[in-house]
Amino acid sequence: MKKFIYLMAMVCTLGFFTACSSDDDNDEKGFVRNEKIEGTWKVQEAGMDSTTFQATGSIVLNWEGSNDAVIEIPGLFDKPYPVKDAISMVPMLLNTQLRSVLQDVTFNEKGQISATYKEEADDKDWKVANDYATYQVVNENKITLFLNTAKITEDIDDAQEKAMVTSMLDQFKTGIPVYVSYPAANKVYFYVDKDFVAPIIAMLYAQVNKIPTTGMDKEDLAQFMILKSVVNQLTTIMEKTTKFEAGIELIK
Repeated sequence: MKKFIYLMAMVCTLGFFTACSSDDDNDEKGFVRNEKIEGTWKVQEAGMDSTTFQATGSIVLNWEGSNDAVIEIPGLFDKPYPVKDAISMVPMLLNTQLRSVLQDVTFNEKGQISATYKEEADDKDWKVANDYATYQVVNENKITLFLNTAKITEDIDDAQEKAMVTSMLDQFKTGIPVYVSYPAANKVYFYVDKDFVAPIIAMLYAQVNKIPTTGMDKEDLAQFMILKSVVNQLTTIMEKTTKFEAGIELIK
């Protein structure tokens, strides 16, 4: 299941760079190409800017909102902590983990997406994931992402879990709007915005409180309770949010 989570996390935070090309650049089926995004893009190494002391790497979060927006994360922020400060810490915590399980993402000229990944950070060999998602070009700064529900759920053995994941993915049958900007000539930043994230949070809120904990071992239960605690706070946080972008910045 982890390989699907890593790929989905990467894909759903992508903001594909999609510039409409001339008709000569389109394939025989009429697929609109954007040559800027075609090819293999690598996940950046995690680090810290020596001037700003801000975390560097591929995960990027931008948040603006009310100063009284706070969050509690058991084991990390046991007392209410300003969201604006917590947001800045997330890339620092996640970039190293991302780089250890996701190496690169490839977009081909036919709208197909593949990724090189590991199921666990300490695995020896990298694997290639194909056919989990495709994309269509909308314009220079936007694409629509389509997830392959059957492929994503094919290895889920638990019927209840499979039904839940399928139900969640079915919400995106019409595609996921992903935006793009170009921080540098060799970089691209894919992201989703508040309009996309807010309904997902509402859906997660409804689902997470229905998940039975029966059968979870001590470690899984502890992690789940942290996740549940965070998800249950997100609706209130989004009400105090004026701008939110979550994405991934890749490099060639």
